[in-house]
Amino acid sequence: MFEDRFGYDPKLPENIRFIYMWLCDEVAKLQTKWDFYLELYGKEENTELLNDLALWWSFNIIEETLRYDITMSIGRLSDPLTTMGKENLSFATLVEKISDIPDIKKQFENFKVACKTVSEVRNKQVAHNDYNTKISPMENRLPGITKTEIDQILKLATDILTAVSNHYDLGQLMFNHTIGRGGVEELIFWLKAGKENRWKGNQT
Repeated sequence: MFEDRFGYDPKLPENIRFIYMWLCDEVAKLQTKWDFYLELYGKEENTELLNDLALWWSFNIIEETLRYDITMSIGRLSDPLTTMGKENLSFATLVEKISDIPDIKKQFENFKVACKTVSEVRNKQVAHNDYNTKISPMENRLPGITKTEIDQILKLATDILTAVSNHYDLGQLMFNHTIGRGGVEELIFWLKAGKENRWKGNQT
């Protein structure tokens, strides 16, 4: 059932096999969404195209949804062992079960530190509406999240998973998959085609 899923390997001990698989899946999806976000909103020519087509409001909604989803994903990955008595499927759970791997706890501590800003935004703005932050935002400012921070979080997350893979001799894992059909490049292609056709229509 799970044999073809990214991150699944029968060589892993049973007590971490599915935890590892789902964390690999989460990190791979997070990387894909982050790459999509940067490609669409990080290039001036793409944002200018959206403005030219008067699509900015629609893509504002998409941008906010992506940003919130990325924030929540990082929050899930950095969750503690338990929340309200329920065990979380997070890096804390994985590391608790593989403490014999050299330096893994140090890597995890570095990951938690890197996630601190994103976790604060997630807890006070995305997952919950913190009263003071919502009512008096100027007096209770949330920190900004930078590209460097997200890149570092993704690197540290993949470093932990790679350390596990190396320890159990699983082979190389590729978390940075290029989006194929239906990705940003194809989206931009069709938006440009729509802009060109609209321009031609205005000339007739």
